[in-house]
Amino acid sequence: MSLKKNTTKDLEKTGNAQNSWYPLSIIILCIRLIIIAASPLRTASKSLECTFNTLPELKSYIAPSFTTIKRWVQKIGYFKLLRPKTIASDWMVIIDASIQMGDEKCVLALGCREVDLPKNRALRLEDFEVLAVRIVSSLNSIIITQLLHQVTFSIGKIYCICSDRGSEIVRGIKDFQVNNPETRHITDMAHRVANFLEATLEKEARWKIFREEVTQARRKMQNSVVAGALPPSPRVKARYMNYDSMIMWAADMLILLDKAPWNCEINIKELRKYLKWLENYRVEIAYWNKLVLIGAKARDVVRIEGIHINIVDHFERNLVGLAMGFEESKFADQISSFLSEQSRGVNPGERFIGSTEVLESLFGKLKYMEQEQRAFGFTSLVLAVIACVGPTDEKTVVEAITTVKVSEMNEWTKKEIRKSLQSQRRSIRKIIRDLIGKTVQNLGGVLEGEAMGF
Repeated sequence: MSLKKNTTKDLEKTGNAQNSWYPLSIIILCIRLIIIAASPLRTASKSLECTFNTLPELKSYIAPSFTTIKRWVQKIGYFKLLRPKTIASDWMVIIDASIQMGDEKCVLALGCREVDLPKNRALRLEDFEVLAVRIVSSLNSIIITQLLHQVTFSIGKIYCICSDRGSEIVRGIKDFQVNNPETRHITDMAHRVANFLEATLEKEARWKIFREEVTQARRKMQNSVVAGALPPSPRVKARYMNYDSMIMWAADMLILLDKAPWNCEINIKELRKYLKWLENYRVEIAYWNKLVLIGAKARDVVRIEGIHINIVDHFERNLVGLAMGFEESKFADQISSFLSEQSRGVNPGERFIGSTEVLESLFGKLKYMEQEQRAFGFTSLVLAVIACVGPTDEKTVVEAITTVKVSEMNEWTKKEIRKSLQSQRRSIRKIIRDLIGKTVQNLGGVLEGEAMGF
């Protein structure tokens, strides 16, 4: 089937009563609503229904159901996951595992070739290809090593791997490097900066008291008239990744308390009642905030430039203009030493990925799509999330919609994803309905027999 740009030729039949065929433009619109606009499936379907019913020129269109949209997006993800990858020697891989959902974790590996690395901007999901996905009940180094060997088989060679410092992931990468010593391992900059910040702050008794007072203030303020000034909610896991927002909140509140005009919309008198204690930490907050700014400079430069031979100089150049005392300089030196270690042996012109933030954002999309199901494990929506990786141009959409069979996706789901709690509940309900139906039939037969005198 030949499909040109903006064509309205029909691609796929719906499953609704109208039995209509959808044009390419509608399918692409639905896919973009999900993977770009982050619209929930049901919302996308209802939004299109409202649009088509409201605009006279669109009344001939029929809004697809949310299950139809879900199938389209899953086809894109399945197609991107299994399509052949370019065999090359400059593939860079980022790998990570999601936070536990139910009793399972999702391990994902994304890849981008060095030749395709963008310049002067941070990496985005469309710059990558999805190389592997595994749903596991427990994560260990063997799974990571196996997955990396699987990736190598599909792309030829792994030039470098970027990951956080998760113990199982690090051990798995080291085991992989035994047979692939030319593969570099780069540590994610955001996690390393958070580790440095944690190590610095947790030594300070004042920080621990400050953190407790923030928690108490949050409890007192949440039902007050100044609840809009609540401190950020602390993270249960990876708590040190929450330090930045807590410190920046404290710095902002001090500015508000010091300089807010008397006629501003916020009740400053009420706010002061809850947050006057912050003034006791004015010196410490200024110091902690500078540490946060130094860490942010490091994350930004690595996010945009990657790891290269001059990365230390570029980082230190970004610190010019930031007033630093002895302790701040000491913190900056820690980061410089780390970047120097990461860039050791890098040749002029070489660049390596130094951040897994793109993958973290993908896990965020996965949790958003799963929503209430996420407490009970993963579902086939994993395929829909994979659709967010790589370009989603017209050619990709046409190939995915016309070549991927629903039976293939179902088979992949059965093989890779355990039956979710939601699926188990549906099965139980179906069994109960069937049993009720049989009971009613049997009872009907008995009553009929009695009525006829048998």
